[in-house]
Amino acid sequence: MERLVEIANFAQAETAEMLAALLRAEGIACTTRNEVSNRILRGFVDIGVRVEVLEHNVPRALEIWKDSGLSQPEADDADPNADAATGLAHYLPLLRKHFIILIALITGMLAILAGLHWFIH
Repeated sequence: MERLVEIANFAQAETAEMLAALLRAEGIACTTRNEVSNRILRGFVDIGVRVEVLEHNVPRALEIWKDSGLSQPEADDADPNADAATGLAHYLPLLRKHFIILIALITGMLAILAGLHWFIH
């Protein structure tokens, strides 16, 4: 089974959808990931919307993208001071997918503990 390869990661879901539509119009099957999370969590977490194609379609997809005039991130756009946890989350999809839920659960538990402390005293 051939694997999917990320060819682009956009801050805006709309830009990722434009590239995906362009690739589909050219006969290249592709998928977008994180578009819902990006729309809901925009401003809180920098997830980005990924555009992925089958590995054998990568060269043609990149050529179509380049010729399209759609924005392309510069090579220097990567943040050299990126947080180590962010880098780890990139390699652990489960952590990245459930990070917000984990934070919400911890916050809720702390609120309950604070309420109990206040009620007892």
